[in-house]
Amino acid sequence: MIENMLFHSHPSIKNDMLDQYLENGWYRFGAEIFTTDTTSSGDDWVRVYWVRYQVNQIQISKSSEQLLKKSSSFHFSIEPFSLTEEMELLHDVYFSQIDFITNYTIKELLADTNCQVYSTYKIEIRSENKLIGLGIFDQGKNTIAGIKNIYHPDYKSFSLGKLLVLKKLEYCKNNNIEWYYPGYIAPGNNKFDYKLFLDKSATEILSWEKKKWITYEEFLMDQDKK
Repeated sequence: MIENMLFHSHPSIKNDMLDQYLENGWYRFGAEIFTTDTTSSGDDWVRVYWVRYQVNQIQISKSSEQLLKKSSSFHFSIEPFSLTEEMELLHDVYFSQIDFITNYTIKELLADTNCQVYSTYKIEIRSENKLIGLGIFDQGKNTIAGIKNIYHPDYKSFSLGKLLVLKKLEYCKNNNIEWYYPGYIAPGNNKFDYKLFLDKSATEILSWEKKKWITYEEFLMDQDKK
């Protein structure tokens, strides 16, 4: 059993190496990679479980289709990550509106902004050339790991956070990537439940108790037995 957090550092965490780390419940933290089975919730510590989607099994819901249709006037682009002042300005606006703890800047969040350690990509959403949404993810050989989604609060009605998740999924399908890792969930704390919205029937959870990936349905059954 993991106690709080473990960290590893490598000069390069790309391709097969990232795939292997993700499969074993590790995730990016700055330029390092870490794993944990707990997170803080107020004054307490709660158990967390890593999540992944089997991309070719995902069935897009009607609400997701409607969300994509609603955003049809926006311009989307996906390319290798490079940090710009425009992105940091968007993060400043996003940061001023949120009610949870995160890094002050994108540079602080990633540390590896030159992509020496990770193969990082960005998704930009623009409205009339104005940057209103930004998604960041790392790519392995057969995986992606969703790192960050930020968006302008004036466009909250477009659910840009979910839209960026859908665009990451679209990237996976277009590039024959099998697994999409969005992070972890914490049973009893719905703050992380948005990571499950794509398709629970295509979701797997890394069970610390069983030491393997299991279906979300099996995970719920195990939780009910506790």
